Amino acid sequence: MLYPAELPGRSALHYSRKALSRSRAICLLALLMWANPVTAQSPTPACAEASTPAGGAALIRDRLEIELTDGRLLKLAHLAPFEASPRGVARRQNAKAALESWLGSGDILLPPRLPLADRWGRIETAAATNRGENIGLKLVTLGLARVGPTQSDACLSALLEAEDRARKAKLGLWADSYYSVLTADQLAALSAHSGEYVIAEGRVQRIGQTAARFYLDLGPGRSGNLSVTFSRHDAKTFAAGGIVAEKLTGQMIRVRGVIEHRPGPLIELFTPAAIEMIGLKL
Repeated sequence: MLYPAELPGRSALHYSRKALSRSRAICLLALLMWANPVTAQSPTPACAEASTPAGGAALIRDRLEIELTDGRLLKLAHLAPFEASPRGVARRQNAKAALESWLGSGDILLPPRLPLADRWGRIETAAATNRGENIGLKLVTLGLARVGPTQSDACLSALLEAEDRARKAKLGLWADSYYSVLTADQLAALSAHSGEYVIAEGRVQRIGQTAARFYLDLGPGRSGNLSVTFSRHDAKTFAAGGIVAEKLTGQMIRVRGVIEHRPGPLIELFTPAAIEMIGLKL
């Protein structure tokens, strides 16, 4: 079964043997970095909240979910899903192999208070090794995963900073141009990523409204360049997170989410944490 945002896109790119070999080499390098506490950065205090022993990992599932020995299923918070293409599967397997090597038979630490499980029985949370190293932050630091915000918190800030460093250093998946941050006018690239989780940026040119939704057009119109939308029902939540649609005209933003075409490229947002202000407002 595929979860939402993990459904295959309209086209699956061929992942060559050469690319796969390079991907495996990157994974091996990541494992070496992980084993070296001097090379791999330690998590910041704000992102090291997990402190309660929860037992060991019985299984790392293909989507990087961690099944504990007591039967609970963990989904690491703030990690973006991988695409269902051969390329995405290979990247996910890299991250899975790193987790399996890193976690071993040691205890996993969790926050003292956990959210309720979702409809698939997964508890979305931060988690740490028995050495206190935040697992999700390590994956992002080594370029083995991207950030997929679910809410704003101190751990998200640390993850975004780690992702930015990994992207600039071209670590892990960031060495592959397929995962580059897209711009709102790259219509061919946006189309190639249809149905996949992307990071994209552009300047808000126009604010559109309907009875049910707000639209942030990062170009002259919704049928051309990228647009971003969120529900009016969520407007108060977005405003509390500093996102007021009417005030964003001229603002350069970076967004994260699954790209669709209706008919133009569109990303629907469900949390204000999925929008970053990245430049001066014109």
